Amino acid sequence: MSKRIKRSLLPKSKLKKKKKSTLTKFDGYQLGLGPKMINSINIALREDDDVHVRKIVEGLSEYDLADLIEALDLSSRKKLIEILGDKINPEVFPELNDVVQEQVIETLKEPQIVKIANELDSDEVVEILEHMDKDEQQSIIRQLDPELQYQVESSLGYPEDSAGRIMTREFVSMPDSWTVKEAKEFLLKNEELPEDFYDIFLTDEKFRPTGQIALDKLLRAKPTQKLYDVMDGEIVPIDVLTDQEEVAHMFREYGWMSAMVVDARGHLVGAIFIDDVVDVIHEEASEDIMHLSGAEEGDVYKSVFSIFKSRVAWLITNLGATLVASTVVKGFQDVIAQVSLLAVLMPIVASMGGTTGNQTLAVVVRALATKELTSRNTWRMISKEFLVGMFNGMLFAGLIGLITHLLFPDYKIVSMVIAIAMFIELSVASLAGILVPLTLNRLKADPAIASGVFLIAITDSGGFFVFLGLAKLFLF
Repeated sequence: MSKRIKRSLLPKSKLKKKKKSTLTKFDGYQLGLGPKMINSINIALREDDDVHVRKIVEGLSEYDLADLIEALDLSSRKKLIEILGDKINPEVFPELNDVVQEQVIETLKEPQIVKIANELDSDEVVEILEHMDKDEQQSIIRQLDPELQYQVESSLGYPEDSAGRIMTREFVSMPDSWTVKEAKEFLLKNEELPEDFYDIFLTDEKFRPTGQIALDKLLRAKPTQKLYDVMDGEIVPIDVLTDQEEVAHMFREYGWMSAMVVDARGHLVGAIFIDDVVDVIHEEASEDIMHLSGAEEGDVYKSVFSIFKSRVAWLITNLGATLVASTVVKGFQDVIAQVSLLAVLMPIVASMGGTTGNQTLAVVVRALATKELTSRNTWRMISKEFLVGMFNGMLFAGLIGLITHLLFPDYKIVSMVIAIAMFIELSVASLAGILVPLTLNRLKADPAIASGVFLIAITDSGGFFVFLGLAKLFLF
């Protein structure tokens, strides 16, 4: 899960200063993350010139090195990791695409993985381990530093895609009864604070969150003031079992930069920061887009056979939907045999219906994912999309009727039939585009995965049935 994007969304004042890309002079020209560098790396790898490889990548930031690793093919990627060995910056791994990260980890030996993990935050270690089987996980966890071991085990105990999985244990908390002076002294003297933090979480004597205070606000407060007097107003702690999509929604709704995570007893157990949430948004958005087409995130880095396996099920399902449509057409063979023009025109109706339905489907799936579509506005959305479909239907009914009449003047009835069919098809397709994902969502199924198949079946079968049915009614 890449953090390059998420960091760019933080205010400049809150950003960890990003290292500048190191540009290395080599063989008389400047190398950077461009074709020259990729080409130089590939040549050096093919020639087994390890010294040359290290020289090229030396000094690159973790962000640039992650880009470089992702740009290489699988064999070159593994070879590069083997050459770099223990000298690779552990911070590179959280920056890698999930698929690439898994491929790279498979290249490393267990002691190397343990060494890397001990240099990362607990949430980053969890991201690495969750792709492994249980035996591999436990073997590595047993070798981690005791504190990190406890944190990782606790996080892995929470459901996947929950707040407990994405939260970090690296945060700063203080009793809300402390003075500003005590807080500042604690920050100055404590050598075990997280590397980066921007908010301080406040708790009562039972370690239940009571508020939080930004560092800049703490610096401006009077030394004698109590922290509970200068802390931010209302807080909304996030339950550790909350789904990560709901977490992202809360951050967007309330404009949070950070949030406290509590367990069933209300005790503070972790924190979620905006960078983690941007990861979630990116992941969920990519996932929904890919599911709508039957593809998966990370396909660009997978092998041909892996991509084939992931897509074939979708294609088989689509084949079933088209077979249903073919069955409908078969029922009107006699009509098509007598008026061959119908066979020419009927794909137009189904195609327009499919496009119309997919437009509505994309809007609805996004609205469901972002919580913009609720029980309060569902019927308004349904009626609005249906009206849009009807307006489109009227427009394109007139247009296709006119075109058919001009091209085939001897088939005036056919022009009328296709116009009526177009109106009905586009109206129904718009309605299906919203009702299908809403129904699947109500049944606790992912609308992004299944909606497309059902929509194809409805628009194709429905389009053919309406068009050919009207033709049979008016022509015979």
